[in-house]
Amino acid sequence: MKTGRLCGVLFLLLVAMVQPGYAKDSKKPIIPCSHPVFRLFDFWVGEWLVYHRDSGKLAGYDRVSRTLAGCALQQSWISLDDHFSSPKVPFRMNGKSLTAFDGAQWVQFWVDNQAGSQVLKGGPEDKSFILYSETPVGGYDYRMSWVPNKDGTLLNRSERRKEGTGEWETVFDFIYHRNLNQRRFEDEEEDQSDN
Repeated sequence: MKTGRLCGVLFLLLVAMVQPGYAKDSKKPIIPCSHPVFRLFDFWVGEWLVYHRDSGKLAGYDRVSRTLAGCALQQSWISLDDHFSSPKVPFRMNGKSLTAFDGAQWVQFWVDNQAGSQVLKGGPEDKSFILYSETPVGGYDYRMSWVPNKDGTLLNRSERRKEGTGEWETVFDFIYHRNLNQRRFEDEEEDQSDN
């Protein structure tokens, strides 16, 4: 019984010594990702209806939220057309990404249900936010750009070119509109503590 109490006391002391969020010499809380650099991509946060810019047709839903105490952005994409469909795959493309600032640049890891995955890196450039593929995918280099508009919409374009050379060609060109219905994604758990 005494050993159990002693272990309990030692455990509480250990927890008190390593409690996250406090500096060693201070009682002031430290919020690791509170620096303004971690907010540079926050214009992408939201529930979005995404349309093809050329046709105006609805392409999909995109949900982007802050997660991990504001240290990352988590994206959930649902395609509503066959723009990204792979031959002979009986379902449309859905995907997720996690994007964070690593101290020097922004890094995004994308994965989808069509066996696609990609690492993109970059950050703000002029009035855009641009990420480039870290390594070629299928013999192509990729470039993704996001541009916020004054009316609250967001332009999102993906381009590719043959590895290391050539002209950029458009993969998709989307315009994002806020989803005022706040459609919920069925496969996601809601974690209010990270928002």
